[in-house]
Amino acid sequence: MPSIVAVIVTYKRPGELLRLLEGLAASEMPLAGCVISDHASNGGAREVARQTPIKTIVLEDPSNPGPGAGWAHAAREALARFPELEAIWYLDDDVVISPTDLGILWEEMHRSEAAAIAPLLEDSAGQLWAFPEPVLTNLRAAIRAATTPPEALQLLGEDPIPFCWCTGACFLVGKAALENTGLHRKDFWMLGEDLEYSMRIAFQTTAVFTCRVAVPHLPPENPDPHKARLADYLKFCSLLQNLSYLSFHAAESRHMKRYLPGNFRRFFRTHGFRWQALRDAFFCFWHGALGGQPAGLSAGQSLRQRLQNYDR
Repeated sequence: MPSIVAVIVTYKRPGELLRLLEGLAASEMPLAGCVISDHASNGGAREVARQTPIKTIVLEDPSNPGPGAGWAHAAREALARFPELEAIWYLDDDVVISPTDLGILWEEMHRSEAAAIAPLLEDSAGQLWAFPEPVLTNLRAAIRAATTPPEALQLLGEDPIPFCWCTGACFLVGKAALENTGLHRKDFWMLGEDLEYSMRIAFQTTAVFTCRVAVPHLPPENPDPHKARLADYLKFCSLLQNLSYLSFHAAESRHMKRYLPGNFRRFFRTHGFRWQALRDAFFCFWHGALGGQPAGLSAGQSLRQRLQNYDR
């Protein structure tokens, strides 16, 4: 049985974390362990972790440095505490794992001789929520024609497919890739750190995805509409700055220039074509593309501080 350790970043989501740990405990391919990076100030993950039979280590960092820093911290701990480790399974705290997921991912990763593998992601209605970007352009058109994971499976087939990048909510990475390409960067804050990491792995090794596995990604809704809109605005600005940085400053990511205008258009459709949105979008592009700063560095921090103090 392979030695695989799950690595999870969590922030104030005890219910979602418990659901995830219960899913991992029911896996038909048992995990060697689990390392959780808890970014909340109340240390709630320890109490949740006591309810799982999996050997679990909880690391606490109430500074909330973002998923990239959390995954890197937890992965480093996993490598140190589990010397026989063969792969790390990076997971968001709000994904839902079924008993067969890990076994299929492991099987398909080895069948394709890849260094890492990702599944499809679906939403609560069973629609495609996110999918990796295939290397072959004809497959990019095919997967965009699918609205559900079964449709994607029918259009693309069961064989593992090489990708350029993936969303990191569920990402199985072998030890060889960990040793050759390193861990997540800590300077993206959030939204983009997973793209950079998966691009780096795909650029230096071989990374694939499989349509045989579709993992639900179910983030909880914020009951306060004002706070929810501000949180989405902050995250969107982070994404724009990170994508602007990747498009102009990472050799393996320069194809992102094709997707950059579409993400800015989506930002304006979501938050309105108004002066503040124009100013903030320009700020993100300027500091990401021209300033060479991901959103976790000083410019992004100052923008978030200004927006949090602004009465929206």
